[in-house]
Amino acid sequence: MFRNYLVVALRNAGRQRLYSFITLAGLTVALTCAIFIMLFIADELSYNTWIPGEQGIYRVDTTWNFPGFPAQHYALAPFPLAKALRDKVPEVTAATRLVYEHATVKAANRKFAERIGFVDPNFFTVIRLPLLEGNAGMALRDPDSAVISIAMARKFFDTANPIGKTLELGGTHPVTVTGLIATPPHNTEFQAQIYVSNKSKTDRFPDKRQWFDPETYVYVRLVHGASPSVVQAQTPGIFRADADPSSIIKTKLTGDEILHAHLVPLSQTHLSGDEGDGATGDWASVYGRSGSVGGSWTVVYGFAAIALLIIGIACFNFTNLATARAMTRAREVSMRKVLGARRSQLITQFLAESVLTAGVTLLLALALVEVLMPSFERVIGHPIALQLFTDWPLLLIILAVTVTTGVLAGLYPALVLSSFRPAGVLRGGGGANSGSGLLRTGLVLLQFAASIGLGIAAVVIFAQIQYARNVQLGFNRDNIVIVEGAHHLRPGKLKLLEARLRENPNVLAVASSNAAPFGGIFQGTSVSLPGQPQSFSSRIMSIEPGFLQLYGMKLLAGRDLSKARATDIINNVDNSDDVLPGKSVLINAAQARKLGLRPQQAINKIVRVGTSQAAARIVGVVADARFYGALRPVAPTLYADKSNQKYVLSVKIKGGHFPAAIATIDKTWQEFVPNVAIRRHFLNDSFDKLFDSAEHEGQMFGVFVAIAIVIASLGLYGLAAFTAQRRTKEIGIRKVFGARHRDVVKLLLWQFSIPVLLANAIAWPVAWYYLSAWLEGFADRIWLDPAYFLGAGFFALAIAWTTVISHALRAAARKPIQSLRYE
Repeated sequence: MFRNYLVVALRNAGRQRLYSFITLAGLTVALTCAIFIMLFIADELSYNTWIPGEQGIYRVDTTWNFPGFPAQHYALAPFPLAKALRDKVPEVTAATRLVYEHATVKAANRKFAERIGFVDPNFFTVIRLPLLEGNAGMALRDPDSAVISIAMARKFFDTANPIGKTLELGGTHPVTVTGLIATPPHNTEFQAQIYVSNKSKTDRFPDKRQWFDPETYVYVRLVHGASPSVVQAQTPGIFRADADPSSIIKTKLTGDEILHAHLVPLSQTHLSGDEGDGATGDWASVYGRSGSVGGSWTVVYGFAAIALLIIGIACFNFTNLATARAMTRAREVSMRKVLGARRSQLITQFLAESVLTAGVTLLLALALVEVLMPSFERVIGHPIALQLFTDWPLLLIILAVTVTTGVLAGLYPALVLSSFRPAGVLRGGGGANSGSGLLRTGLVLLQFAASIGLGIAAVVIFAQIQYARNVQLGFNRDNIVIVEGAHHLRPGKLKLLEARLRENPNVLAVASSNAAPFGGIFQGTSVSLPGQPQSFSSRIMSIEPGFLQLYGMKLLAGRDLSKARATDIINNVDNSDDVLPGKSVLINAAQARKLGLRPQQAINKIVRVGTSQAAARIVGVVADARFYGALRPVAPTLYADKSNQKYVLSVKIKGGHFPAAIATIDKTWQEFVPNVAIRRHFLNDSFDKLFDSAEHEGQMFGVFVAIAIVIASLGLYGLAAFTAQRRTKEIGIRKVFGARHRDVVKLLLWQFSIPVLLANAIAWPVAWYYLSAWLEGFADRIWLDPAYFLGAGFFALAIAWTTVISHALRAAARKPIQSLRYE
């Protein structure tokens, strides 16, 4: 019986080559897209799941509610929180911490700037990264020990066994290699390749007692069966007892009113909102950089929806074409019934043909996936493996999707075909029908509704990315090199380094600061006017005179800081957020608004700053600068020249002289800091990284949207061809009664325009609802211009007309005598 079904299916496919090709092409492309999306989603869900024992581990994320700021969500927590959880919460059996810092690592004559993971000695017993050599419990017991990856071992020691060898950190501190781990894969947040105990002298973490610096990744292991909500419920008591907000700002709020903790399973941290800098709010810290780009459940759900829509569109094509061509198989069905076939057997036959078609398309799709995999990996930015015969869950999902697609696509045609009445068909075909024309119209409507909605989304996403790229930042980012590690130089020596760089004709300007745009340490402080009952949270940025000119930042009122004025320079304040009484500061326009002042009114006003409430004088108001582009709102900011808080150099280079200027920067750095490897990058590169993830996802989205439209157009082409064929006699009669060519063309075009126009009525409100929510994630965003919706609608209509027009013209050009003889 199966052989008979197979032979019949192949014969029918051979007789109807065009429709068979359209069906196969649509399903093949749809399954190819679905497989790629499944691979992407499986990769997103695989983060950290390969780590042994990850089921009982949670990362402690935090939300901060400082006065005057919107809620800030972090993948980071205060350093003291780990010990407090371990000591005070019975459900926590172990806690460990991870802080990322940069340091120069040297071995023999090899010297590189590396990102170091400073961790508690128990780190590898909690986060069980597989050790190839060494003991998890003993590897970091000695404060001056290190665990490195295979990549680092090759980098510093070639093929020699690294265990027992010495690495020099920071130019002066030796550590001994006591463990070896595999080079971290892309699907983990643990991207450091050198781990050192935070008990080591090389750890430069600023203040391990501070409760209001979100700079630490905190991980906890819970007792078996313990609920994370039970642990979370006990954290307010810890914050209320141990975290005193009045130590950093003038407030009567308690610690638990500002700070909130959330436990995120280790397997879900990648999708919990960590954007790669450790924060989803505005107080980003360089210590939070995990080196991996965070994912999003929204993206996962969005691409899963796209896969379903593409599969649905292909199924609609199959159903439409199969039911439209039902007449061609009416006699076959009738003869089978006359010979005793039951309806259930016929349904089984047609479903088997449909599933067989889906199986063939699966083989073609897998071949396409193999061919297109390198291009897909370039789009997502990292390698991805297709291992069907080892990844059984993925294989079963793909097979299930294929069979389901075949059944859904073939179910309605099977019901229609099996319902023919033999007597009517064998007498002359009157008993056959080709399914509901209303259903086919509805399926075309749904196809184009999905395509129009996806098209609108693609246009809006790309428009928002372009808008964010081109938004006015309030400063110039071109031709600027950022050199990190300026804290290795004393203030006097740093000034000499800057002076040496300014002597080079290829260098236009040099300025030091505690942070650079698009990343870096932005310290928090409190600012208030005298007599105000509560202060407002603010950033404090340490800059030297010349910083505003280098970046082209505009003064709205007052003057800039000056090296010639003693009141403008703060020489003897530690790394806290304080300033000295009587010193001059600048504020930005956002800070002036927060204080209720216009720029001109703010000049010479006294403000209270920091925990000491030192009285500082405002001497200038700076236009707002978007140091995180359009992604985040402009934060109230105070600028001061604190000579001991200069961590980065900004070097403005003359256009067209980059190689010579870079060589000068590198050479000068080596002269002044020979033991520290230079870390530098172009500011424009940092800006581009803000959009890497969005652009990769946008490219994928655009490709899949284009494919969905192509599949819908293929189905419409086949349906139009069949419709023109079925209406041949009708068209001949119309022409006999005086219909002109254009009347016939308009008739067929209008038939397919109605579902496309109705599809807009479905797609527009749905797209508006979801895109409005998506745009809320940007501080600066485009508005949903009706032109996006009208453009997508007209484009869909143009595609429908382009697809149908050839059939309409051919039908209109046929002579009436040929049309009337057709049947």
